[in-house]
This record gives sequence, C-alpha cells and structure tokens, in this order.
Amino acid sequence: MTEAQFPKPEMDKSEMFRTPGFAWRVGVSIAVVFGWLAFLIVWLFFYAGDFEVLQNVAIFLVSVIVGVGILAAVWATWGIRYAKSIGQEPHMEKPMGATVVSIVAGVGWLVFLVVWLFFYADTYTAYQNLAIFIASIMVLGAIAGVAWVIRWVRTGRR
Repeated sequence: MTEAQFPKPEMDKSEMFRTPGFAWRVGVSIAVVFGWLAFLIVWLFFYAGDFEVLQNVAIFLVSVIVGVGILAAVWATWGIRYAKSIGQEPHMEKPMGATVVSIVAGVGWLVFLVVWLFFYADTYTAYQNLAIFIASIMVLGAIAGVAWVIRWVRTGRR
C-alpha cells in the first residue's frame, strides 16, 4: 500500500473511513470486543467460582493483554500509514435520533440494574452478578450502536 492511497489533509475528513483496510479492521475490532466480553461472561458465570480471587484477576489480565495485543496488531500498520497522510483528527457528528436512542437505552439500563439489584442479585454469586452486569452493558452498547449503523447504511457510507 502506498501513501498515495490515503487521504491528504485538504481532503474531506470522511475520506478516512474509505481508506484501504479500514472496514475489515473495524469488523475485527468489534468481534474482538464482543468475543472478550462473551468470554468474561461465560468465565464469571460458570468457571470463576472454582478459582481464588487472585487467580481470577490473573485470568482477567491475561484476557485483556490478549485482546489488546490482537487489536494493536490489527490497527498498528493502518494507524502509522494514516497518521503520515493527515494532520487532523476525524469527527463524525452524532444525529439527534442516535442521541435520543442512547439516552432512552441508558435510562432503561439503569432501571434494569435497580430492579436486578433489588429483586434478583442475592440469589447469584458475585461473579455471576458481574457477568450479568457485563451482559447488560453489551446490550446497552448494541442498542445505542444500532442508531449509528442505521445512519451509516442510510447515508451510504462503507
């Protein structure tokens, strides 16, 4: 890949999202994050109780290191090449619909947490409750992210 394939500073900021390799890197990043969170949920819910707290902390840290290593390997070359070709940070405006969806999802998430903590949490272990908390954050992120996907599809961005 040559430097000529990347946008120049005088080009529109949205050109960054059209540079070679951007789309698959975003896909891999999403898969790594959701895969890591799914691993944590399964680990906390089914396996963490069989280990000591420090052992669980070690497993958590190893999972973070592996995830960050994968993401660094995926994004490093793109970031280095792109940084050479543009001197400005990209910016995408968040549409009003996405803001409303995010607010409603956040309030719904807080209501869920209050109900969970008052009525259901005491029948589960601390690890299982942590898994439920992480799963609820994943659902919150998925709901809030749908507005971005809809905007992306409607505007024809790739």
